[in-house]
Amino acid sequence: MVQRLLDSSQRGWDWFSVQLDSGADLMLFELRRSDGSIDPYSSGTYVAPDGRATHLKRSDFELTPAAWWISPKTGARYPVKWRITIPAWKVALECAVAVPDQELAADARESAAGSPSYWEGAVTYSGSSAGAGYLEMTGYAGPVGR
Repeated sequence: MVQRLLDSSQRGWDWFSVQLDSGADLMLFELRRSDGSIDPYSSGTYVAPDGRATHLKRSDFELTPAAWWISPKTGARYPVKWRITIPAWKVALECAVAVPDQELAADARESAAGSPSYWEGAVTYSGSSAGAGYLEMTGYAGPVGR
């Protein structure tokens, strides 16, 4: 039995983990719908250097793909550079993957069992602050958990 990971209207997600040189941490995720829109349940958390956490609603931030890589294994087109903005806080970051080919491609048996192909790996951040982190992207090689 295949377990559904997403609602039937959702295709995949983009999840960002950010550790900034300032000592602040940021986690953002967006759920992408099959029609191309972003689910309003997408959100995030900003943790200030002093440990104070602030919840971010989807309307508080913007995630914009800026460059793409096409997987030779699955043909999926993954964003490998992103612009991240939190306008109210004057945060403007660029997220760049360390190595484009970090896709975990499911083989035929895994796909049949419901395991998706997805991209996950190391990224760097620059812009209004610098840092490093992690990015996970699903649903680019096909819907997740269908």
